[in-house]
Amino acid sequence: QPLKPVERNGPGLEYKVSWRQRGVEVDWNEEMVKKHSLTLRNTPTFVPYEIKVQAVNNLGSGPEPNITIGYSGEDVPDAAPSGVSVDIVNSTLVKVFWFGIPRDRVRGHLRGYKVSWWKTKSMLDGKRHHPEKHFLTFVGDRNYGMIPGLEPFSEFRLTVLAYNSKGDGPESSPVVFEMPEGVPEQPRFLRILNFDKDSVTLSWGLPKKANGHLTGYILQYQMINETHEIGPLSDVSVTNRSTLSWRLSGLSSSTKYKFYVKACTVKGCGKPVTEEGLTMAQGSKGIGKISEAVKPTQKFHPIEALEPGTEYTVRLVTKNWVDNNSIFEDVIETRGRAYAGIYDGISTQGWFIGLMCAIALLTLLLLTICFVRRNKGGKYSVKEKEDLHPDPEAQSIKDEIFGEYR
Repeated sequence: QPLKPVERNGPGLEYKVSWRQRGVEVDWNEEMVKKHSLTLRNTPTFVPYEIKVQAVNNLGSGPEPNITIGYSGEDVPDAAPSGVSVDIVNSTLVKVFWFGIPRDRVRGHLRGYKVSWWKTKSMLDGKRHHPEKHFLTFVGDRNYGMIPGLEPFSEFRLTVLAYNSKGDGPESSPVVFEMPEGVPEQPRFLRILNFDKDSVTLSWGLPKKANGHLTGYILQYQMINETHEIGPLSDVSVTNRSTLSWRLSGLSSSTKYKFYVKACTVKGCGKPVTEEGLTMAQGSKGIGKISEAVKPTQKFHPIEALEPGTEYTVRLVTKNWVDNNSIFEDVIETRGRAYAGIYDGISTQGWFIGLMCAIALLTLLLLTICFVRRNKGGKYSVKEKEDLHPDPEAQSIKDEIFGEYR
């Protein structure tokens, strides 16, 4: 900071700036300046200097100044971390270790390290992936970091770099590592295809991500009531990984059940997908519940294979239905077999078809006759019109004219 006017104590104020590289130079470099700043050029990158500034006027030098330590300008680090290694914690988490770069290679104040990683291929199908880099920043001078959220049963590559306020340094050589198998994600859907009084057929989809080799599925079910109290849970193990449907038998009639299906690998089973349904009453017939996909652009959707004379509840819900709220719900009743049989029998009899054709032909003939008569009755000659409505003046004129030529 420059001296205040009251501190100058005389004319000809200047500043003597002295500097030397710490630990390298013995003699001081000096320069006299009238302003309160000085720029030194061609200095090494980020090295410490001893600096002192003394005020001088025409009467002499001021007090001896204290020495201050300063650094020349920063630049990005010019070395990469070494000894990078990966320790697998579980199917989605790894711990990364590295050796930090030497202090003289930081070329500035070290801000921290960045770990970058990207997936190269799936171990399940061997399919290569377009590199999509992710990174985490670890602040400060440290030599390890945790990387979470990795995809199980996949191959990855990883690098580490140091950075300062000027930017990032070079990356280390990539380290290749493979994640072990994990538990699968939940199946894409669970549908009830057919309900009977003591059995039900379930169908489910593959998990979105298997995260390993599927070993099969666990199917579970339990009774529930209107107060959502649940009964004991029963398990069925489906060991064929290609099986995507199963028929459960030995259920109680007129009973509401909740069903669960979860996919499994050698590491365990994932989250279940669930569905609820009611078995049929004793002596009743029907298919229980049908679920069909409807495109958002559809204006209507036919429902086929319904039983005649049966009441159904039609419900429209979203694809990822997670509660009991529906977009549309209505109760319909199909026509009975007797009514449908009478209607179908009459409509297909030959005499009925002939009668309908005769009535149509007769109606067309009557319309034609009426049209012709109307057009004929609306046209007549001028002579006939004059005879029906004679004009007295015209008649007198006519008599006079004819009188002259008698």
